[in-house]
Amino acid sequence: MPKPAPGFDDPLGLLRACHERILGHCDTLERLVSHLRRHGADQDAQLAAARILRYFQVGAPLHHEDEERDLFPALRAHSGFPAFQRAVLENLVVQHRELDTLWVQLEAALQAISRGAPADLPVQPFVALTRAHIAVEEQEIFPLAERYLDAAALGVLGRVMQARRQI
Repeated sequence: MPKPAPGFDDPLGLLRACHERILGHCDTLERLVSHLRRHGADQDAQLAAARILRYFQVGAPLHHEDEERDLFPALRAHSGFPAFQRAVLENLVVQHRELDTLWVQLEAALQAISRGAPADLPVQPFVALTRAHIAVEEQEIFPLAERYLDAAALGVLGRVMQARRQI
């Protein structure tokens, strides 16, 4: 049986689960490029494009907000947070804007595919930056969050994330 997804009482687990979904969609994007070459924008391609669109139009922006408005500021505010990691946080925010820009190009192509129209998918820049970005968050930032954010701070983070989603 698959393990249940983390809830808002485990905000870092929830962010990690979001990363897993994002990486899964990146894998799908890469497979979709090959699929389109072989089969065009058939029903399978249309469904895959629609699923990717749905996630990145709703889930990904919320994820970025969770990090930029709540997680990163909580880390910056902690007196023990290493000074050199502040630049890493700023770079991650810059990368969010870069991903937003890359997404706009990808989104237009996915919308066309979801309607059955042929389109070139410029996936590589988006997928490469996404994977690199997630690696930094998973390997550097989340371990620091586990170290520096206490149960109260994590509780606030989880409640804000839940409210953002109006759940």
